[in-house]
Amino acid sequence: MKSINLLSLTQAYDSLDPNEYQSFKGHYEIDINNNELLDIKILVSEISAPLSFVSIFNDFYVGYKIKHISKEFDLLRFGENYIVNIEVKNESTEENIKKQLTKNRYYLHHINRVIHNYCFIAKSKTLYQLNALGGLEVVSLESLVQLLASQSLIKLDSPDTLFNPSDFLVSPFNSTTKFLNGQYFLTGQQETIKKNIISIIVGTASSITSLTGSAGTGKTLLTYDIVKSLMGGAQIIVVHCGQLNEGHLRLISSGWNIVSIRGFRNYDLTNVDLVVVDETQRIYSNQFDQLVADASTKNTHCIFSYDRQQTLSRSESYMDIEGKINAISGAFKYGLSDKIRTNKEIANFIKVLFDNKRNNIVVSNCGNIDFDYFTDSSNVKNYISLISSEGWEVLRLTPSQYDNEHHESYSQVSSKNSHRVIGQEFDNVAVVIDEYFSYGSDGLLVYTSKTYYDSVKMLFQNITRTRKRLKLIIIGNRQILNRCLSVMR
Repeated sequence: MKSINLLSLTQAYDSLDPNEYQSFKGHYEIDINNNELLDIKILVSEISAPLSFVSIFNDFYVGYKIKHISKEFDLLRFGENYIVNIEVKNESTEENIKKQLTKNRYYLHHINRVIHNYCFIAKSKTLYQLNALGGLEVVSLESLVQLLASQSLIKLDSPDTLFNPSDFLVSPFNSTTKFLNGQYFLTGQQETIKKNIISIIVGTASSITSLTGSAGTGKTLLTYDIVKSLMGGAQIIVVHCGQLNEGHLRLISSGWNIVSIRGFRNYDLTNVDLVVVDETQRIYSNQFDQLVADASTKNTHCIFSYDRQQTLSRSESYMDIEGKINAISGAFKYGLSDKIRTNKEIANFIKVLFDNKRNNIVVSNCGNIDFDYFTDSSNVKNYISLISSEGWEVLRLTPSQYDNEHHESYSQVSSKNSHRVIGQEFDNVAVVIDEYFSYGSDGLLVYTSKTYYDSVKMLFQNITRTRKRLKLIIIGNRQILNRCLSVMR
């Protein structure tokens, strides 16, 4: 997206024919309608009166949206000393103005600069500012003009370089304090789904609802946010289909009713209004059938939250819980499609790593992916200890409870395994790929040593836990090393 001089934008609107104006806007990647432009014209007119310097209108980004989040800002201007954000409305209430400016400040504060948040109401020609204490106050247009005149502008290739979408995905497990304190916002898609699900629960006697989403869509955050929103007026139990992690325990200590699926046997739903099953793709068929039957008898609502790609064993895939949910008459179904925790470099790399016949995907080498090559597994064990102390979360495959498996020879017992990290996320993830990983005749990644759980699925689970950086530790596997080298060129 390109920055533009606001005088240029408004004068182009006034003087060009509609097709020319559309082309002009398209050049700057500006997507605003004519009514919004008319309100901006009023702002431009008002602030040009006290000081007519053309420079104060320079370098505005109009209608900028953070990638993958669809969070939009009307007017943004970036400076070394501070950032100016101006929302432009024809009319609004002070409550809505404060709500929007508070949300804007949340998204902008990650840039680590002073933020000045304004809202201009065109109908009344009133300028509001969100002050340092989070309060809303009316200020003069002259103060805004002075601020723009004193701003030390910076040139950007694109505002995208300042925003990392993954910073805005708060994990209930890894950022529990922020989650409990409400220090996050949902995307527009999440808000819509949340509103629909809550209206179903409030407006019906009982219901079955499914909520699906792949890694990085914010499924876990939305699931737990819905629970948090309903906790005051309903009896809710959250059933996690896996081992409880540290975040679960912190939520439990804060009054949440969370149990592992193992502790959900013979549970009495008589006084339970809502059962939320997280990671439903891992529930056993008989457990699912029993829960649905009991919920129907006791008029209990159920939300089944899952990602069908995140199964860890062949048996979980064969059970096809999604098919069972889809077969329930009257079930409500919602799916998250907008990726939030998406590092495009890593997302594309994962696709080509797990399928060596996918050669039409470009993996940009931005420095977020690294790989090391060893032949001695004893060196790997020491290396894992080293990088663990440097901020890397080294995730291992879950071993069998009954037999010794090859991957245990180089893994650190202190590292989290695939089952322990379900639903979690980490900034920097490292995984080990040993010599038993290879590609089948269909191009898909396979594991040729015997393991109780599906090693390819576990590797996929571990790799998709990363938010920002990924490191592969390759042991004696030249085929995988060459694949990595070829796609990262």
